[in-house]
Amino acid sequence: MEIRSADNTLTLRPWLPRDVPALVKAHADPGMRRWLLRHIEDEEQARDAIAHQEEEWADGTRFVFAVTAATAVTSADESEPVGSVSVKRISRISDAPGAAEVGYWTASEARGLSIAVRAVEAALPWAAEQWAADGAPVSRFELIHTIGNDASCRVAEKLGFELAEQLPPHPPKFPEPGHLHVRH
Repeated sequence: MEIRSADNTLTLRPWLPRDVPALVKAHADPGMRRWLLRHIEDEEQARDAIAHQEEEWADGTRFVFAVTAATAVTSADESEPVGSVSVKRISRISDAPGAAEVGYWTASEARGLSIAVRAVEAALPWAAEQWAADGAPVSRFELIHTIGNDASCRVAEKLGFELAEQLPPHPPKFPEPGHLHVRH
């Protein structure tokens, strides 16, 4: 299963066992570790994360895509991921049925190239279509980031997400205040 970005420069596909080194490398970046809630420390954790993602794909609750640069020379399965996009159903919000949350990261060597924007733009309609086909349409997408993560705030704005709320800290999981962006 592959999805292409609108400009055909990125391919989104499920994470594969061969991507373990790329996952560990990306999660070792201090810039990324600053903003992510969960970190992958070693190859065993990376393998476990990929196995868990496969389960979530199978039950349709969360889709996590490896983002690769599309080239004529290599297939998406052969290209090393330069980012990740996840889209998951949210069951915790009773006043927002049909909500889904999007998350993303870009590897340090690929930042500043609008990869997150293009990848999320490709992932959202695909995920919405999957859930609609299963009888559970999405009426709203949410994007949450820590205040101070200006790059994520810019991505949200470029994607047409509106700032809906400033979230208070909620330690230990969310030790800093955040922004909730929403797109209907």
